[in-house]
Amino acid sequence: MTTMITMTLPAEIRYVRLASHTAAKVAEIFSASFTAADNADGFCHAFELSVSEAFTNAVRYAGASDQENMVTINFYGDRNRLTVSVSDSNPPFDPEFPSPDISSYPERGFGLLLIRRLMDTVTYTREEGRNLISMTKQPDNQRYGNP
Repeated sequence: MTTMITMTLPAEIRYVRLASHTAAKVAEIFSASFTAADNADGFCHAFELSVSEAFTNAVRYAGASDQENMVTINFYGDRNRLTVSVSDSNPPFDPEFPSPDISSYPERGFGLLLIRRLMDTVTYTREEGRNLISMTKQPDNQRYGNP
């Protein structure tokens, strides 16, 4: 896979829209060759929403420090899949925590659940003091909107 775009943004809520719009445009360009059966709209929406959730989580959990917290987003693509990685310098977290209780409708806690639901693969690693969430979506594996 080759890197298409790399962007580094401050971990501030005002940049969520920029990250989201960039993800939407990358997905739109990637999906331009899809057939109708590939569901380009669903693909693009799932990809954009997943990036938005990952970036929002990085912002929400950014701790106060002497250094500016930055979030790096890398988009990679090839003919068969589109991958995005989101990394931050926040404290490590457990990506396998239990799913939130849907009946209680908490204000938070659905981000990783939603990302796992929308993307085909999601991995979390901790590398060189940074959290790294990598998410991949394939056009022929549309889970968007399905139970």
